[in-house]
Amino acid sequence: MIGEGEIADIVKTAQRNNARDDITGALIYNGQNFMQLLEGPASKVDACLAAIRDDRRHSGMVEIRRRAIDCRDFAQWSMLYEPRFDGDPDRISRLGMKGRIDTGDERILSNFLALGRRR
Repeated sequence: MIGEGEIADIVKTAQRNNARDDITGALIYNGQNFMQLLEGPASKVDACLAAIRDDRRHSGMVEIRRRAIDCRDFAQWSMLYEPRFDGDPDRISRLGMKGRIDTGDERILSNFLALGRRR
């Protein structure tokens, strides 16, 4: 299991690298696995994903969904991470209603968080 200090290091590195590469997004941890939402130029996102795949600390990485967007949902964050985000269905729904995530991402996020609660 990963500790809070290790997660903080991951977030700090992601924020630095993403700011450099014009990538924005969010990192979610369900207590077992991580999920990232990334936004930015396709070539930069591809390079970021390749670096994650090559990192020995990561295993079983799967790209779930890719789509073109007109505007960024997480434009103000190089990497948003809220350690106390508990995945309450009302909070997830509010993210969707405020335009932070679309309904497809809302469904994926809800399922991902539910998997973490099953342990």
